[in-house]
Amino acid sequence: MKILLVSGPGISLKEPFNSGIEAFIVSFALQLIEAGHEVDVIAAEAEASKKFNLLNPFTSSITDNPDFFKRIKERRQFKKLDVEKYDVIHYHMFYPHLLKTGLNFKKPIFLTLHSPADKQRVAVYKKLSRGKNITFVAISERVKEQWDQALGMDIPLINNGIDMDLWPIKKSGDREYLLWSARINQKKNVVDAINLAKHMQVRLKIAGRIADQSYFDSDVKPHLNSEIEYVGHLTQRELSRLSRHATGYLVTATWQEPFGLAALEMLASGVPVIGYNTAVPPDWSDESVLTTSSLQWQDLVALVEKSRSVNSDNCREFASSMSIQQMTENYLKLYRKVLFYDMDEQVKSADRLLTKSAIETTEITG
Repeated sequence: MKILLVSGPGISLKEPFNSGIEAFIVSFALQLIEAGHEVDVIAAEAEASKKFNLLNPFTSSITDNPDFFKRIKERRQFKKLDVEKYDVIHYHMFYPHLLKTGLNFKKPIFLTLHSPADKQRVAVYKKLSRGKNITFVAISERVKEQWDQALGMDIPLINNGIDMDLWPIKKSGDREYLLWSARINQKKNVVDAINLAKHMQVRLKIAGRIADQSYFDSDVKPHLNSEIEYVGHLTQRELSRLSRHATGYLVTATWQEPFGLAALEMLASGVPVIGYNTAVPPDWSDESVLTTSSLQWQDLVALVEKSRSVNSDNCREFASSMSIQQMTENYLKLYRKVLFYDMDEQVKSADRLLTKSAIETTEITG
């Protein structure tokens, strides 16, 4: 198959990734290629070593009102794409003007729902759902439940997957610290991880992009020292090395995370996950995932203690149930199902036209 993956204007697929979606797109593209398919990806930039073909049809706006005019310009640039060669077009980010333009391509469109069903997305996706050539895909039971209700349909579920080879397990008796890694902002709530580490008098390493500088300066920076350390925005390889000496991975987000890709990566690395059940999908039922419904950091103390008896191999075994290979196979099955359905509908439509034509001919000649 020839597949077009769409991220969006200005999106960088270079490491360190800004979010899990960029990491997802790169891993997915590479696995599709590994499975023998041709893949083009729309983004602003990617690593020089990429195996997929990078497309960037967008140019920067030079207008005084970029929000309005840039969208118009981007829609025109997107329309110029030669999409006839693609079997499917697969979107991953929230750019309504590009999604609406894509419906006019008359190609099977897939949209992976990486985000919760907030009001803005629901309003846009309800309108899009009226199109016959779009298929929504949920990344977890939590996301599926939200979007099934919001859109009034039974949305296919394909769990996210990770490349296990990128997260090798490194057994080591030298486990020195707790680890926290995510975008640094209020809803990701690194402050609870800091309070927990200080209370238990254990070291904590914090990694991630500073998404809210004001929050970092006021709530995080004052606590940094030799025991509570911010190590920066890391690449996957750097984060993998950091995981080798971690006793546990803290997930303290107080909002309902759609999936928890970073947590799955740590499990693959042999590190147990400890935190709030808002921060990982509720169906992650395994001894390597220790969560509580409480949003009080004090209730994490006992879970940290309990995590020390969790075997690293058990962590990795659970993570292996959500591999990039399995995820890609499930997407390919869905692609084929939709494509075969479309072909069948086209045949039926052609048959109806032929039947109608034959009847009209008979009536004329009769």
